[in-house]
Amino acid sequence: MPANSSIAQLILLACGAASLVPASLAIKRLSDAPPHETVESGDLGAIVALRDGSTLVARSGTPGREIVDWLASDAPEGRFELGGRQFVGRLADPTIEARVRVPRLIAMLRADSDVDVEIVGHSDRSGDAAADRALSEERATRLAQLLRAGGIARDRIHVEGLGGDEPIADDATAEGRRRNGRVSLILSRRDR
Repeated sequence: MPANSSIAQLILLACGAASLVPASLAIKRLSDAPPHETVESGDLGAIVALRDGSTLVARSGTPGREIVDWLASDAPEGRFELGGRQFVGRLADPTIEARVRVPRLIAMLRADSDVDVEIVGHSDRSGDAAADRALSEERATRLAQLLRAGGIARDRIHVEGLGGDEPIADDATAEGRRRNGRVSLILSRRDR
């Protein structure tokens, strides 16, 4: 049994080392690039240089990439739909899929302390507008709690619940209701 464990550890170590080479090359290319530059790095996605000199990696076509690109830009505001399955039914607790994204969002927000985040909660329309609004605000509040637990200052986080007022899909289908039950982000830069 210990021999199998040692072999497995060696294989994992070799795989980890092999993945570092492309990342090292991409970081080297990035160090030669001007600030706010994006360096495409094949399967790794893009390594984007941010205003504070840090870098973040994000795959093209993902909400994370949209946020990273906005952080690297000079745009005063950015609006982002996070996508994926964020909640199950009419619950306020984020799914595991949604929770897995939180540490990356925290890293992105830490990269620029002059960026505030407004978390906008949404729900499908149940026929009770007050209940929809309360649920959507609770969803936004849950994400705000996770961001604060990750070290994002309370004064940078704002919460709003819109209920079913801004659907992105048709509530007549289960898939549409699932997509409408979400949080979206509005990032804005503080006056400098």
